[in-house]
Amino acid sequence: MKMLKWSAAAVVAMCCAAALAPVGAHAQTDVRPQRPRQERNRIRADEIAQSNAASVYQLIQARRGMWLMRSTQPTDLTGSSGKMLVYLDGAKLDGLDDLRQIPAAGVRMVEFLTPGETEHKLGEYTTIGAIRVLTRDEPQADSAAHR
Repeated sequence: MKMLKWSAAAVVAMCCAAALAPVGAHAQTDVRPQRPRQERNRIRADEIAQSNAASVYQLIQARRGMWLMRSTQPTDLTGSSGKMLVYLDGAKLDGLDDLRQIPAAGVRMVEFLTPGETEHKLGEYTTIGAIRVLTRDEPQADSAAHR
């Protein structure tokens, strides 16, 4: 019984000490490298470089598979497009299958645009959204305007 009381007292003491420690004290003892947080709607060049995907389709499938699952929505009652739109450096492609032909090595960013973002940035309305592929060759001024 004495051992149980002593253990409980030790736990309470450690909790109090941790609560009273300065805010930055825990960060100093943590030696694990901080990983950059993964963006939900973008795949950037550093993440593409870490991937072993041959095509943009494989890259998306491996890194953000949910983007592809959104493409299965049927056309809505208003007749609006129920198809995922795909753009390569501003040029509209036929669909998701075209992503299989784009080598991942030549891409600097892939992003998923919600329906509202698609309409705002690309002037197209869709009930699903769009996948926008930007190559490394695209001028920086154009990509900054779309952020």
